[in-house]
Amino acid sequence: RNHPRFSLSFPYYFEQEIDTLQRGERGGLREFLEFGGVRSLLRYESESEAPMGAELSLGAGLITLFDSFADRLDNLGWEGSGFLTLNFRAGEHTVARFGFHHLSSHVGDEYLANYGVIGLPMEDDADLAKGTTYGFYYVRDSLLLGISFRPSHLVHLYLEARYSMRMFTYMYCYNRFPWQVRMGLELFVPTGDEAIGTWYLALHADAFQESSWYPSSTIQAGFLVKAEGKAEQVRIGLEYQWGRVAIAAFNHVDDMGPDSWDEVRKERYFAIGAWYDFS
Repeated sequence: RNHPRFSLSFPYYFEQEIDTLQRGERGGLREFLEFGGVRSLLRYESESEAPMGAELSLGAGLITLFDSFADRLDNLGWEGSGFLTLNFRAGEHTVARFGFHHLSSHVGDEYLANYGVIGLPMEDDADLAKGTTYGFYYVRDSLLLGISFRPSHLVHLYLEARYSMRMFTYMYCYNRFPWQVRMGLELFVPTGDEAIGTWYLALHADAFQESSWYPSSTIQAGFLVKAEGKAEQVRIGLEYQWGRVAIAAFNHVDDMGPDSWDEVRKERYFAIGAWYDFS
């Protein structure tokens, strides 16, 4: 999930870890709501024939997860993030960026109240240190380095590495495994009339050193409409995701080494949604 955008999707979980933390239990219908924005602080563009330039940008966003309508749309948790990046354009096809990213996750108060995840007020940090509490006080500050490549208007590839400088206060073991990697591929199939829109297929994967590089993958397919001469675009489609818990959860419970693939908490869902990308 990447800001800036506004999105609303309805995932149905076939496997989930969020209610009881029991593996394999179906979680039913959820609702993801995401919004964020980005601003250009400084920009430089060369006047040469080959597009060259640099930009300093600041962004922030929020993603939150709600329970199904049958459970009164209780808020299960939310993540807030912000970033400051320096972006470089080298030619028509390549953009690179370097910067700082902050992520802070929180369990929803309704989830805490209704499911009895942890006794409040907390008397000690035992549950947190054992990693048995779902996503409480999750913080990750990272340096990032990424590259985006568009060889044509039909293909987009990207790759990004992050180094986490500071993580969960009570779980210092995480700082021994700070690396994470994310990558993706987007393909576009023209309809023959650009005014109508374009079919698209998007593949995304990420992996964390703390989880022994277990690959979490997302496939999204649908229809894209983009206003002529503008960066904004709307996507309506279907999404299938499987992998480690995506929001508000650490996966590492042993300070001697990264979690094995069998120890990683995993979820799997199928969703329908709409995504409005600002840029």
